[in-house]
Amino acid sequence: MRTRSTCLIAAVAVLSVVPLAAGSQTDTSLKLSTTNAAATEFRAGVSDFQNASLESAASHFKAAIDADPNFGLARVLYAATSTALDPAQQNTELSRGVADAARATNNELVLATAYRETALGHTDSASALFRAASQLKPADELLAWSAAGGFGTPLAATRDFVTRHPNYPLGYNTLAYQAWFGGDRAGALAAAKHQVEILPNAPNPHDTYAEILQWNGNFAEAAAHYKQAATVPPKFPEAYAGLAEVAALQGQYDQARTYLNQAIANAWTTPQKLGYMRQIVGTYVLQGAPADVMTKALEAALAEAKVQGDARSTAVLYSQLATVQANAGNANAAHQSLALAKAASANVPWNVHYFGAMAHGLLKHWSPAGQELAALKAQAAADPSSVPKDWLSALEGYQLTQQGKPADALTILMAADTTNVLVMNRIAEAHAALGHTAEAAAWNNRVNANYALNLADFTNVNSRRRSKLATASR
Repeated sequence: MRTRSTCLIAAVAVLSVVPLAAGSQTDTSLKLSTTNAAATEFRAGVSDFQNASLESAASHFKAAIDADPNFGLARVLYAATSTALDPAQQNTELSRGVADAARATNNELVLATAYRETALGHTDSASALFRAASQLKPADELLAWSAAGGFGTPLAATRDFVTRHPNYPLGYNTLAYQAWFGGDRAGALAAAKHQVEILPNAPNPHDTYAEILQWNGNFAEAAAHYKQAATVPPKFPEAYAGLAEVAALQGQYDQARTYLNQAIANAWTTPQKLGYMRQIVGTYVLQGAPADVMTKALEAALAEAKVQGDARSTAVLYSQLATVQANAGNANAAHQSLALAKAASANVPWNVHYFGAMAHGLLKHWSPAGQELAALKAQAAADPSSVPKDWLSALEGYQLTQQGKPADALTILMAADTTNVLVMNRIAEAHAALGHTAEAAAWNNRVNANYALNLADFTNVNSRRRSKLATASR
């Protein structure tokens, strides 16, 4: 599962919480307070949801509320699955959905309230509902999986779950990722493969298996399963993004962009389309394309962000454009882009300070670079969850290394997550500055051997490019 797995943990589970009735949400014996047309769309959405085709599920939930605007449960589920809503719109839809569900059956109100809690991140109250419902419906595997913790279940507990539920696909999806991150590559591959065997006619199992194969360096097999995910209904544009990653990792950048254009053509929503456009930018960054080429790709993404009224993405894209311009030595253009970045959104995203600091650093303007770092630290202090600590460490490490203090940089960097590609690359650069050739090479090789590529992550692809160049120059 490539997208929004955290949402899926609770989202799928709540669909099984029916403490006041024996039927499941996909069982037509469960009566819903809506029209036949809306109920049909709702059940189709639930079916896609349980197979982890979230965008398709959202389209069915939207069709359900179009057929019956007072169908509260469908509205809550649409709000929680759609990528077309901003946070304010999502909150409005969640509140209205629960209010409408309160005028329906008790079952629908319980489900709508529980799903709203998961969408808002209120895990304790949602978990209490899961556990209670699981006691009332012990035979419901979906609910049992959620009550056990879903994707947040410890690895040992997940292994126990799939032993007790050997034919439940999402159990193996959970196990595949947990085993991988727990260092058990063989176990991860076996679990992902078994999910495909259990559920071969849905796109997500093929996509999950492809992703684990990709991470393991099995590119040909990964591409084959990504292609399966792209052809099994409902449409699953993220499979094309996976194919783009495999192509880019092999230096096939034009092919990667062809796949991403297919993703754009199959995108469910305009925000999803913008995400793929940003991945196209990533292919050019990873390739080390000329500044004018990267600028053109960034400007295309900026134009789309403005059309969508996405102020945050507009701000971040302008700040990324500033780093490209600064790297090309165009200080005036970089300063103008940074000014546009800060004017684009009422609340300046933390990313703008990060890329602003990088742009000034590339120009050797250390005073404004330090000011941007200080602004980023202030944001992190005010809201620790808003700024990734690894990015902060990597930025400070970069500035120290570039200012002739690589030993101080290493102290900071080694305290960060040393499995993070950005951090690993900065560690390599600090070692190189200290003349530690072997250590720098070892860290760069770790980056080069990491195949968990995210083309939309500007720093991830740029770190890979720098490590690849450093390795090639030896």
